[in-house]
Amino acid sequence: MRKALRQLVVIAVIAAVASVSTFLMTSRISERETFSSSGVIERVRSISELNTVEMYFNEIIDFKNAKFFNSFEIPFTQKSFIFTVKARVKAGIDLSSIKEEDVEIDGKRLVLRLDEPVITSGEILSYKAYDEKDGLFNEVTTEDTLKALELFEKDLRKQAAENGIIEKAKENAEKTIEGIFMMSGYEQVKIDWR
Repeated sequence: MRKALRQLVVIAVIAAVASVSTFLMTSRISERETFSSSGVIERVRSISELNTVEMYFNEIIDFKNAKFFNSFEIPFTQKSFIFTVKARVKAGIDLSSIKEEDVEIDGKRLVLRLDEPVITSGEILSYKAYDEKDGLFNEVTTEDTLKALELFEKDLRKQAAENGIIEKAKENAEKTIEGIFMMSGYEQVKIDWR
């Protein structure tokens, strides 16, 4: 009886292993992704900007981080990554600040007083990470990437200013505004920057 019971258990185990093996061999492993987003408009506001120039940047960012005890670097805590970033900075003038007294018309002559151009936006268009190296006790995280991009975005505006984006925006604004009003019949258009 015991022998028959053992044989029955062995047959049941062999049948179970065969069934599981057959199922695993004939089944395909696949992935399924679902994405759901519920966008809610936070606010809509009117703007009166005349963007007259945009600069494009292609940068390489080298980010390093390590843990320190006082002024001594703790061994095996240095992490780093390198990535490329494509970005754009725009500059122009804010037309919403124009008041009636800022417009002077004398026959076919027009004088406009406008605020100096400013950087109106700086945005990261794309980025790609290369060569990520974790420290043994300090690994690269998403927060590190976001922090590096935030620092880059601040530096981006500074770089644009140093590369003359404001002067170029002023020059382009003068040409654009002069062209528009000359087509409207004015013979002389002057912009006074404040």
